[in-house]
Amino acid sequence: MEGFFIRPYLYLRPRGDFMLEDLDPLMETAGIDAIVAEGNAFTTPDIYWLTGFRSPDQIIYFKGRGDTGTVATGFNTLDRIRKESFVTQTYDITSLFTDLMKQNKRAEDCPDVVYGDILKKLFTGKVLGVPDHIPARVLVALQKMGYEIKVVPNLLKDARATKSDTEIKAIKRAGEATIESVSQVVQMIGESKIGPNKVLLNQGKRLTAHDIKLALERAQLERSAESAEDTIVAVGKKAFDWHYLGLSSDVLKAGEPVIIDVYPRLKLDRYVADVTRTVVRGPLTEKVRVMYDSVMEASAAAIDALRDGAMIDDVNMACFRVLKAHGFDSRRLNPSATEGMTHGLGHGIGLEVHENPSLYRYTNRFSEGHVVAIEPGVYLKAVGGVRVENDYAVTKGKAKRLTLGLDDVISV
Repeated sequence: MEGFFIRPYLYLRPRGDFMLEDLDPLMETAGIDAIVAEGNAFTTPDIYWLTGFRSPDQIIYFKGRGDTGTVATGFNTLDRIRKESFVTQTYDITSLFTDLMKQNKRAEDCPDVVYGDILKKLFTGKVLGVPDHIPARVLVALQKMGYEIKVVPNLLKDARATKSDTEIKAIKRAGEATIESVSQVVQMIGESKIGPNKVLLNQGKRLTAHDIKLALERAQLERSAESAEDTIVAVGKKAFDWHYLGLSSDVLKAGEPVIIDVYPRLKLDRYVADVTRTVVRGPLTEKVRVMYDSVMEASAAAIDALRDGAMIDDVNMACFRVLKAHGFDSRRLNPSATEGMTHGLGHGIGLEVHENPSLYRYTNRFSEGHVVAIEPGVYLKAVGGVRVENDYAVTKGKAKRLTLGLDDVISV
């Protein structure tokens, strides 16, 4: 084995950019002596958070409690880790890979060999923690080798929940790209003509969900962003299903609310934003106006309650009680509700669209550095839906809005 390499403390991304100091106390609470994870930045956000290494190459990350994290890999990937990652300690397994290749074997098919070598060198504790995304082949191999394994599904998620200032700035940049992209399609809708049967026409052709999504994709790419999953363009009554993505053939019509929910990821920084606007071409009907006003008042109440130390369900209830006062049901107050606000208030965001803090952990509390998307909505079968979503950083005082520059209520 070529063994360890400890690089001088020089790298592209300052260590303080990620809140890795949260790991040790969480590991102690979980009762583990070390944690090991495997993956790459594009499929496993934990790996990017742990290493800052933006690459499709699979790597293994190991950290003992109280120790510096180590990345185990080989060949050219090792060279790039040393140049591009903020991890300062690496473990070279090039010769192990080479030996396996000489036997016509692949490392991924021999986790006992790979992990056996790494853990023999690095692990001196008793209980080894693994996240729930560790490959099953690795978990089985570790157990067969006799290691005491503890699955810690929320440890890295909880560690990632508190964002550094740099992470919050990255999410704000993602928000700027999102707002600018949504603004372009709002302008497209506003400039459309109203044709027969109230169908919106763009350059003489029917304006469809496909057109909106394509315009959003182009706008995001121009801003070095890309859709993290998909984009919701829910037209008219179909928006009653609040996660209806929208078919390419769905046609936009005047007077009907269109929910546009956009959650892109910055291609380089990897952080996401999540923004929703409900757009109506032409004047709002009285019913839609009431839905809008109720949603905005509920949002304001939730944001007023959102701060460091606030109990999560107090923030939830601030929203749902306002909606109830306006005559709209919610599943938080009535689990059997079929109309009104039939989803949660929001979710944490960061390297993923949905991450901690979870707003369903009712008795937990918000902490400074949490970043959450707040998305109250009201859904009626006869109308569709109205939803408005913005992203906020939790502070000691009033939550800081990160998604600025576009009206919340849009009638064009």
